[in-house]
Amino acid sequence: MNRLWSVNLPALISIAVLALSSGILSADVEIISPTAGSEVSGVVQVTARVTPPKGHRIQKVIAQAENGQSVELVPGEPDMYSAKLDTIRLPNGKQSLLVIESVKGVDASRSAGAEDSWESTIRIYDSEVLIRVRNPYHFYFGDLHSHTSYSDGVGTPKEAYEYARDKSKLDFFAVTDHSQLLTFDEYADVIAQANAFDAPGKFAALYGAESTEGTGHMNFYFAPVSRLSGVRDEIYQSISRLQVLAQFNHPNVKSPPDQGWTDDYEGFHYSPAADRFVALAEVRYDKEEEAYIALLDHGWHVGAASNDDTHSADWGKSNWTAALARELTRAGIVDAIAGRRTYSSGDRNFQLTFTLDGEDMGSQLTRRAGSYDAMVEVYDPDADQVIDTLDLFLDGKIVATEKPKLTKYAWAVPVKLDAGRHYVFVRVTHAGGKQSWSSPIWVSAY
Repeated sequence: MNRLWSVNLPALISIAVLALSSGILSADVEIISPTAGSEVSGVVQVTARVTPPKGHRIQKVIAQAENGQSVELVPGEPDMYSAKLDTIRLPNGKQSLLVIESVKGVDASRSAGAEDSWESTIRIYDSEVLIRVRNPYHFYFGDLHSHTSYSDGVGTPKEAYEYARDKSKLDFFAVTDHSQLLTFDEYADVIAQANAFDAPGKFAALYGAESTEGTGHMNFYFAPVSRLSGVRDEIYQSISRLQVLAQFNHPNVKSPPDQGWTDDYEGFHYSPAADRFVALAEVRYDKEEEAYIALLDHGWHVGAASNDDTHSADWGKSNWTAALARELTRAGIVDAIAGRRTYSSGDRNFQLTFTLDGEDMGSQLTRRAGSYDAMVEVYDPDADQVIDTLDLFLDGKIVATEKPKLTKYAWAVPVKLDAGRHYVFVRVTHAGGKQSWSSPIWVSAY
């Protein structure tokens, strides 16, 4: 059972050096490589010069990443320790690299007047540099919203996964039948079929259900149950408690009066409890762009998605959610969704990358108020859709426009941020009128 891991935050790489020492002594810790401000990718050499206090010896040198990676540094030349660290699973962006000599050896409790309870034969010393991790992502295309005869569509989940994989040639796909129509046994079969079709490196099979309450429809993924509460706030609480990914389906500021339900989720009411887990919103048309902006204005941290909402036997044929992931696995796609490294694509293989101050789409940044460079790179590998227009949005309004009229283009544009909270995203208009939307980058500027 997949569970949502923490949203993509800057990782802390620490090199812990365990040393025997006593009293307040001096030691020298220096990071030799990587150097401050350097950009790293793939496997990198980590080297540190560590000089222990006089009369003491080093026990072990460990390079440790916040995400759990660790590697032991081995001694070479006098006072030099090194090892290779694989950065591929670290999030891109600025990182703090700490070299810590020693750890606290005695974790005694402190009581009033008992200063000696903190005495330890092991001390801590450190050094720090700032680096930037930059590893390439792969572009994967899929559909996260589809139906079968288990609700109001056709066919079986088995047929849907098979069609999405073999006919539509999707990289990932989810069956999400309507929760109020799913029986317990049917949902169990959806899960079983997804697990049977899931093939790491070839096809990522996801599963979920669509909650169809009167205030708006939502997909939730990998839940152990197919039905959540009918009360909006309780749905959000359940998503938070279960720690499952979720998506706003076909949001709409003004739903058609004859539709029978609204798509504005009670005025896009914000839920801090669910914000971490409701990771996506469908944005495929002008009216959904308006709702996308409304969700962002209300405080939601949602990335852009595009799906077919298929009810016929042609799953995954015309709208695609693109995920920027390290690998084609269920875990890799979930990590991309959780990190909001997605975009709504109007073309099956259209490639879009968007960064601000070197940080990926989906990032949540804190920066000093000022001007920062945004970089937009677009590419259509089969040249079937010329990129007509690029629009850069800041807080829901267009602040810059470019007209490439090409199938491959890189656009650098400064973005001025006043003190406050902001979001920035990109809209792409292809020749013929189809459009794509990036996920935002959020900035708290001070």
